[in-house]
Amino acid sequence: YATITLQNYFRLYHKLAGMTGTAVTEAEEFHKIYKLEVVVIPTHRPMIRQDHTDLVYKSQGAKFRAAVEEVKDLHAEGRPVLVGTVSIEKSEHLSELLRREGIPHQVLNAKLHEREANIVAQAGRSGAVTIATNMAGRGTDILLGGNPDGLALEEALRRHIDPEAQPEAYQAILADTRGQCQEDHQKVVALGGLHILGTERHEARRIDNQLRGRTGRQGDPGSSRVSVSLEDDILRRFGGDRLKQFMEWAGQEDDVPFEFGLLSKSIENAQTKVEAYNFDIRKHLVEYDDVMNTQRATIYGERRKILEGADLKANVQEMLHDELSRLVEIHLQGRNSEDWDVEGLFAELATVLPPSRELTEERLRAMTRREAEQALIEHADAVYETREAELGPVQMRVLERLVLLRTIDSLWVEHLTAMESMRQGIGLQAYAQTDPLVAYKREAFRMYEQLREDIQRNIAHTILRVNLVREPAPPPMVRNVRTSRGEENGSGTAAPAPGTAGRQPVPAGRKPGRNDPCWCGSGKKYKRCHGA
Repeated sequence: YATITLQNYFRLYHKLAGMTGTAVTEAEEFHKIYKLEVVVIPTHRPMIRQDHTDLVYKSQGAKFRAAVEEVKDLHAEGRPVLVGTVSIEKSEHLSELLRREGIPHQVLNAKLHEREANIVAQAGRSGAVTIATNMAGRGTDILLGGNPDGLALEEALRRHIDPEAQPEAYQAILADTRGQCQEDHQKVVALGGLHILGTERHEARRIDNQLRGRTGRQGDPGSSRVSVSLEDDILRRFGGDRLKQFMEWAGQEDDVPFEFGLLSKSIENAQTKVEAYNFDIRKHLVEYDDVMNTQRATIYGERRKILEGADLKANVQEMLHDELSRLVEIHLQGRNSEDWDVEGLFAELATVLPPSRELTEERLRAMTRREAEQALIEHADAVYETREAELGPVQMRVLERLVLLRTIDSLWVEHLTAMESMRQGIGLQAYAQTDPLVAYKREAFRMYEQLREDIQRNIAHTILRVNLVREPAPPPMVRNVRTSRGEENGSGTAAPAPGTAGRQPVPAGRKPGRNDPCWCGSGKKYKRCHGA
């Protein structure tokens, strides 16, 4: 029933840190939400990857045809290619186009994590063509020429060799694959390394950088290029239609792309705008949840005290006193006791604690309001002590904890629902020239104060009116014991236990009526036995 945003969930940790290759584009959000600084660590070896400018096509069909031709040419050279797609549908469409051209390839879409990690590890072998969504094979380093350990394990499995049971045979295979990978490494390096081909720009630059970062690792050569079309979502949102009209006016053919840095810069600016928009949404969410977070911390702090066994007697008695003071203030108004609503006071007092023989209407009217309040508080304390003596101190503490927990939890759930409903409509405050967030904070404070009053009132009206009831132990199972005569003729009749002659348990499968025999087999009616 509880609700919390991811941001506030993360902020529950005492220490918060992380490492990623693509945090720079989100540095502002890390600072504003989590108070975290982003520190850039220089690469271990010089970065020599070539990041080419984007190619822009008029249509998606032309873009994918060009991508297939580029993959075909690079595969013919023996250079490995990793093609990035934004969705499973796009990756399967591209796979079908490559299959028609007879180009062997692997398609990864984050469905089989362990298998995909092994495939991505070999994506740097010469001639390898791999299509992957941005989540597939994440966390796996692509070694140019292939990963010898993975290849050795595959070969050992193919030959039915157990690396642990047959270490010498496995080491021989590993030495052989290392030689192959080293030779292939030199070949791939000479061809220019792994080429990354992106088929669409993502809304976040961070994801594009993740794709680029799969090549040019540890000083290796590599290259990357992103092909986009004017029909892609990111371009249609930011002026792609106008650019398409310009290309048609200029007589630009479908399969001939635009390639100039200014357009790539415009796409990055569009991505920055989308990132800022999404960040504003998340920041807006956090600002509202921060209001709830303060309330959440207080409520859960109270619950934690209860669960850890804190002595709550003084707290509960104080709640009782406050409720009695509230009732006195409502019903005993005015200086003249003749104006008091004593009958109404007694009616409400009956829902809080048992009546007192000494506190009659006549005696109450003879007191001042302060004296009446004090007399009621003393009566409540006396009833509380009597109740504790009847139950015992240990059981009374258990009763206090159960009542407090049940009351807080049920009212907190109702409060969360009311807060969510209020938040959905608070945006209308903007029409009244009022900041919705300020209005939300003001209303949330009022609702929280009401919640605390309701919790206190419910506990005061409950604590002296409930009892601890232990659930009855389940009846013992009645076993069917065959008599010797029954075993001979196969009848299987049950021998009644001593003192239970004539008792027959009610068959299971339906709830007995009030006048039916009780299900336990006692012979009594259900209403006078377990239905009492």
